[in-house]
Amino acid sequence: MNRPTAIRIIQITIAALVAIAILQELNKPKETRKWHGKVLGFIPYEFRVPTWYRLKDSFWDPYEKHILTPTVFGLGWSINISALMENLGLIPQPDISEESFLMPNKRMRQILRPE
Repeated sequence: MNRPTAIRIIQITIAALVAIAILQELNKPKETRKWHGKVLGFIPYEFRVPTWYRLKDSFWDPYEKHILTPTVFGLGWSINISALMENLGLIPQPDISEESFLMPNKRMRQILRPE
């Protein structure tokens, strides 16, 4: 298989997965559509308008240990640069306090304790 054929197959596969995700949402009653979820049970999709918090949490979340996180918009995954750098030993792992362990998401703490 030559390179242009392989690229074309990948493009068609991605387009098909996006179409499946959209149809999956359109098959739900209008009031239950969330426009984010998983297609084929494991590929994340996100069709909501990106927010600053979701962008930050997707690309830099020191409380999340997974390197791949669901994408901010579209289909697939993003790279959590913080987790990647920790795993490569480029930045030290943060000390995890009891509070951080119980409420690991910074956004959740902001909601529960507004300043």
